[in-house]
Amino acid sequence: MLLTDGVQKEWAERFKADAEINQEEYHNFLNHLAAVRADWESFMATGRTAAVKYTRQEVVDSWKRSRQRNIDPYELAPPVTASEKELAAKLAKNEDLINIASPFLETLLASVSGSQFRIDLLDSEMCVLKQFGEQELLDTSRRSGIVVGSLRSEPIMGTNAVGLAAILRKPIQLAGPEHYNTNLHIWTCSSAPLCDQDGNIVGGINMSGHYRKVHMHTLGMVAALAKAIEFSLHQHWLRREKEITSSYLKGIVDSISDGLVAVNEKGLVTLINRTALRALALKGEEALDKRADEIFDAKTTMLDTVKTGLLIHERELNFFRRGKRKTVFGNCLPIKIDGKLKGGLAVFKDLANTSHLVKNAAGFKAYFHFEDVKGRSSNFKSIVDLARQAASIPSNILLSGESGTGKEVFAQAIHNASPYSDGPFIGINCAAIPVDLIESELFGYEGGSFTGAKREGRPGKMQLAEGGTLFLDEVNSMSGAMQAKLLRVLQNRSFTRLGGLAEIPFRARLIAATNCDLWEQVRFGNFREDLYYRLNVISIDIPPLRFHGEDIPELSAHFCLKLKERLGIDVTISAQALAMLAAYDWPGNVRELENVIERSAVAAISRGGRMIETADIAHYRGLKKTVGGQTESPKFPPYPAIQADSLDSASRLAVENALKRFSGNVSQASQFLGVTRKTLYRKMDKYGLTAASFFS
Repeated sequence: MLLTDGVQKEWAERFKADAEINQEEYHNFLNHLAAVRADWESFMATGRTAAVKYTRQEVVDSWKRSRQRNIDPYELAPPVTASEKELAAKLAKNEDLINIASPFLETLLASVSGSQFRIDLLDSEMCVLKQFGEQELLDTSRRSGIVVGSLRSEPIMGTNAVGLAAILRKPIQLAGPEHYNTNLHIWTCSSAPLCDQDGNIVGGINMSGHYRKVHMHTLGMVAALAKAIEFSLHQHWLRREKEITSSYLKGIVDSISDGLVAVNEKGLVTLINRTALRALALKGEEALDKRADEIFDAKTTMLDTVKTGLLIHERELNFFRRGKRKTVFGNCLPIKIDGKLKGGLAVFKDLANTSHLVKNAAGFKAYFHFEDVKGRSSNFKSIVDLARQAASIPSNILLSGESGTGKEVFAQAIHNASPYSDGPFIGINCAAIPVDLIESELFGYEGGSFTGAKREGRPGKMQLAEGGTLFLDEVNSMSGAMQAKLLRVLQNRSFTRLGGLAEIPFRARLIAATNCDLWEQVRFGNFREDLYYRLNVISIDIPPLRFHGEDIPELSAHFCLKLKERLGIDVTISAQALAMLAAYDWPGNVRELENVIERSAVAAISRGGRMIETADIAHYRGLKKTVGGQTESPKFPPYPAIQADSLDSASRLAVENALKRFSGNVSQASQFLGVTRKTLYRKMDKYGLTAASFFS
């Protein structure tokens, strides 16, 4: 059945002004539309598809679904629209879609201005969110029930381009009688769905005009525009996800207590959290996205990692800024992708936050090794050999020696040569902490345990030393009550935080040091005997410098080298000055010698010299007396090196050699060994030695 003469006349008049319409194509289109109209009428009359010949199968399938839903093809039902509240919710939910798609749709409408087209933007449920078009056409659409808020899905409206595009998940164009409802036969509609990155439909667009306007180019424009809108949506969502992820990451980074600083391969600071800003006295605008080498001086530890890619693990990190140094403790990690260095990340703690009560702590890292222990004299070398052997044994060690003999240097060297070297080295000077604070410093405390305690509590040195070494310097300074608590820890290998209930395992090697004869302190009742035996499993007595004076030249040269590395002062020492140093008895031991060398080096530089002379050291008070002949260091014969295969045999050989050297004189031998006469007598009893057997 062909279209009526009246309809053809109307179309001819409407297309009269359109010079671009090919009349032959126009008549072919009219004939095709008439055939589709015949298909539609046959289907509506019978509900069968046997006589349907000219209509696309996907459209016929949609007719069948619409008929099964009992949708009336002849009557225009009242428009199904979202309520005012529902529409407001939909508009809010689809704000991004509306904002991104609207400029595209306005541009499309402008390109077909005057062509009597309407453009619809719909959500995932095919609800019209926004319409674009000339007012006359919008009024015509309203009479067809197509308004903002109306639902255009196939289950509600029957076959239509918007609903079918959503079902088929592809662009589609319908014209005239291809629509299920006869009241929509005046329209040609080109629709395309809008999908997210996962293929889920989030909306749709539709371009409608009078069916005489049908053209495949229209569908092409709508399909291309849909892809452009989808791309913009995806980019927007990616940016939003990146912003959200960045916000989460910033929140996490700023909430942790460690300082974080990240520098990329271009040398720009890409991340710095609040903890790092506080520790380094920076403001965010001074650092973020700025060049790291402009913020920090070249000596900054982290810049080495960014340049070289070397990992720096659990050590002090220095940040230099405007000539000032800030030392923290942590790691510098190189960031590599596919084996290529892309920057670095510093993760650190402010030392002030971890040990502000300890003014004389060694820190978390042992810096000295046995190679740093200088001295070649036979008696001193035997002590070093004994310490090397002791390092491999997990037993407690007691270091004895006068102040300045280098007990902490020995402790650090033992740690670095021991199985505990991968763990921390935690040093604490028991004499430097008030009696009422040392317990919390060693054991830690729970939050609110006492006035002034941190709310979150704090771990003690015993817990921080886990897997490493705990060094208790001047252990003889501990109060009796603290000695009892330390004894319990050594017996049970566990402790409890101040104010806490849970037992915490103590998993560290203990090295204690004393600058007095601890055995005598026991005899006088100043130190617990049971604790003494717990600490004194391995005893190492470090001799004073006056008993290995032959090491003074090597020590002096070593201290001159340290001055060059630390202060840039390059000096040597003359033979006459060395002779003067060798004549002194050094009551302050190695520490005093280092002090004299530094003072004398400054004096030499100030007079324009590069060698320390006797005049540079003569002003030192102790040396003045020595030069004046009031003191004279003892001269001893060479001391044979100790060859021993165990700690016990090394100790025995040391006692025997000392007694031989002084022909059985116990006083001189004990002085030489740096122990009391009582200690030497105990050793002699242990090894079955008598002074008489060494008389010459």
